[in-house]
Amino acid sequence: MPKIIQESFEIETLKGLLGRVRKVEGDLAEVGVYQGGTAKIIREMIPDKPLYLFDTFCGLPDTLIPEDIKHKQYVGGCATDESFVTDLLKDYSNVKIVKGIFPQTSDIIKDKRFSFCHLDTDIYKSTLDGLEFFFPRMNKNGIILIHDYPHHPGVMKAADEFLKGKNVDLVQSGIRQLIITIL
Repeated sequence: MPKIIQESFEIETLKGLLGRVRKVEGDLAEVGVYQGGTAKIIREMIPDKPLYLFDTFCGLPDTLIPEDIKHKQYVGGCATDESFVTDLLKDYSNVKIVKGIFPQTSDIIKDKRFSFCHLDTDIYKSTLDGLEFFFPRMNKNGIILIHDYPHHPGVMKAADEFLKGKNVDLVQSGIRQLIITIL
């Protein structure tokens, strides 16, 4: 699938999922913000719920496993300037940008419940950490959307290991998204 078509498909999938969780109780989160494009869509689709954004803003952490490296991931890859994201989202309210390695930066949301979480972390450990943190905090009918599944082998390994035996509805969308609906 050509890149521009795939990206358009992913955006439409994201918008459809946000429409599904609009009335589900709970806050919104994204881990792996990069340049903020997805965060902006989340905020525009659901402007009234708190949105928490987590990123190192200095690239991938030093936690890579062989599956990540095989897919050409490297420490420091995917770095972006935090001010770029801050500027992109400056006109939106109720957005909290948190810099650092997740879940060490999660104290501000440890007691919150969620209706939607987007995990776009590109690597095994960050995906697994995100699932371990958010899964028990998701409300019924809430959705966790994992980007780069199964395209990035480390992301796929983390999701497959974590979700084994869990009572969820799983749908692979396109070639880079896994939709997890909490039952």
